[in-house]
Amino acid sequence: MDDNIKWFYQTKAKMVMEALKANRINSSYLADASQVAGHVLGLIAGQASVAVGGSMTLTETGLLEAIRQADVRFIDRYEPGLGSDETMARLRAGLDADVFVSGVNAITEDGQLVFVDGNCNRVAGILFGPRKVILVAGCNKICADVTSAIERVNNYAAPINAKRLGRKTPCVKTGVCEDCRSPERICNATVIIHKQADPQRMHVVLVGADLGY
Repeated sequence: MDDNIKWFYQTKAKMVMEALKANRINSSYLADASQVAGHVLGLIAGQASVAVGGSMTLTETGLLEAIRQADVRFIDRYEPGLGSDETMARLRAGLDADVFVSGVNAITEDGQLVFVDGNCNRVAGILFGPRKVILVAGCNKICADVTSAIERVNNYAAPINAKRLGRKTPCVKTGVCEDCRSPERICNATVIIHKQADPQRMHVVLVGADLGY
């Protein structure tokens, strides 16, 4: 990555981390995506039960596979051969995991976390249940405010994810959110985390790279 972009991401991350701290959310910064897996595993106590939310970032950084190989009790929603009932059972079990690991759709400059979900198991685990939540995000997810964050999700991340998932939604044809009523819609809930009641529960890992959508 260009050194000037590295500087820009580090500068933006520093500002966001200060805002997160004011919102009672812990954070850390990594300059390179290759550092993510080791860093996150270092935040997880051995033998903890771990669940994950759907996230391209976890796959791109190698974190998902690292969790599979780690000395933890992984509630693996992606294990090959799972039927729909067992998959749903594992999603529910993840809501009571010791640690929940996921990505973030967008982070505002004043330290708010923005999520748009389809089935909502991801935001459910982030909001309540797991004792610790670790969120990983590339600095490309930083937005000026909540309005621009939602705009980013609706008209960039959502159409791309709908295409990735093979959904038959209007945005897959147009590339633009049409606030559709399609039964295959993936934008069914918007959640904004302003602050945390427990300052030790949530940890955001910012990465100086473009990760996920």
